[in-house]
Amino acid sequence: MDRFKSIFAVGFGGAVGALLRYCIILTTDHSFFPFGTLLINIVGTFLLGLINGYYASKKKSFIFLALGSGFCGGFTTMSTFSQEMVNLLQTSMLYAGLYLGATLLFGLVAGFLGLGLFNRPRGETL
Repeated sequence: MDRFKSIFAVGFGGAVGALLRYCIILTTDHSFFPFGTLLINIVGTFLLGLINGYYASKKKSFIFLALGSGFCGGFTTMSTFSQEMVNLLQTSMLYAGLYLGATLLFGLVAGFLGLGLFNRPRGETL
């Protein structure tokens, strides 16, 4: 795939992911805990694991770039997570700890689950 197509794939997927993230943030309550960002990052990690598991033994393509680097990159958000952590640390150590723990634990589990759905030895079932 040429460079222009790969740049377009990432840009297009990123725009769609960012718009979906924004819509989810608008529909969730962030008054005391950032549930929307937590949900977005867990779902995005699961999807990225799923995409990487599916394409592990395949040639990387336009769709792989659009979904993986583009959509998941635009959908998930480290910067918002970091800013929300700073805000929570200033207001509630309990909520900050819960947010950090939930993001790490559920994010890792979601990533492994997504990866494991396609990336396992033949004949093995879940």
